[in-house]
Amino acid sequence: MAIHLHATPPPGGRPITQHALYNACWRGELPAEALDTNTREHLVYDLWLHGWTDTEIAAHTSMTTYTAARIRARLGLAPHHARKEAAA
Repeated sequence: MAIHLHATPPPGGRPITQHALYNACWRGELPAEALDTNTREHLVYDLWLHGWTDTEIAAHTSMTTYTAARIRARLGLAPHHARKEAAA
């Protein structure tokens, strides 16, 4: 999946590089809406590859669970189910 980034510089700030914008969203420092549609799909795909659920992706990227699930489904990816944590 190719990455096509189109960063918008922050008001009054230096332009952010395409790579830095994607990485900031991947780290959860910026909402995924900062990315264009194709790159947002790539972000969801990348997090999905790491085993993240729709809920985890949504919380991390500041999108709704519905949006995360819709993007995942559009990409033809099966949902990951929440992992059960061991009782303490």
